Amino acid sequence: MGTYREDELHRLWEREIAIYREISGICGCHGLQYYMGYGSALGAVRHKGFIPWDDDIDVCMPRKDYEAFLQYAEEELADEFEILGIGYTKGYVLPFGKIAEKKSTFVEETDTNRKYHSGIFVDIFPLDAAAPGKKEDKKQRQSCWRWGRACVLAEYGEVKLPEGMNPLIAAAARAACRMIHGGMRLAGLGTEKCYARFLKAARKYETEKPETYTQLVNVFLKPEYHPAEKLFPAQKAEFEGMTVPIPADPDRYLTQIYGDYMQIPPAEKRHNHYPAILKFD
Repeated sequence: MGTYREDELHRLWEREIAIYREISGICGCHGLQYYMGYGSALGAVRHKGFIPWDDDIDVCMPRKDYEAFLQYAEEELADEFEILGIGYTKGYVLPFGKIAEKKSTFVEETDTNRKYHSGIFVDIFPLDAAAPGKKEDKKQRQSCWRWGRACVLAEYGEVKLPEGMNPLIAAAARAACRMIHGGMRLAGLGTEKCYARFLKAARKYETEKPETYTQLVNVFLKPEYHPAEKLFPAQKAEFEGMTVPIPADPDRYLTQIYGDYMQIPPAEKRHNHYPAILKFD
């Protein structure tokens, strides 16, 4: 994890709050459900704002609201912001969207080979209906993982691998990725087609009113299962002087994700998304 200067981190927070207000405004105008999630929800509960070393805001929405939000945002976003997402941004490969500034630049260490511009951003994670059983859940997650990776390999032959991999395994993995990328190119299997397959798997159990939500866009994270009534209607909390929505049962939500979430972690376990490149203007 890199270390921000204090003035730099606070300036980043200010920009992210401005993006969040834009997202919140659109959701409010159209009655869309959403809440601050992950470290942002933890920050609201434990710090009444950002976790002191954190550097991002996470927003979560049910899939139906997420898709509606993107449609409204395409028409209603203020000129200084833009949508980053598959189908909106050439070269973008993640199965979730972001709202970003146009004028700034924020390049994460894991994303230095990307082919598109991204400013300072707020992540927006869609929530999908959970599968009805363990067997179905495992199959759904595996399918989402495969098509999520395919979205990346359709665009990039060179991918970032986990640090500390055995050099021989890493070399074999890089060669395999290049071969898969080339094969996908020849087959005409681009990112948007792969994302369509991802969506088909993610939305397989979708209903008008899901009983349980899960998060499928990043299956490397610990699986989450949230009864709808534990998320909505969202509870209000303080965040940097604002009143923001967080899950209806924040204790259950944060315990599932972080365990003893009120315990401040030691310095070596504090993580952020310190960028390789950060330019405010």
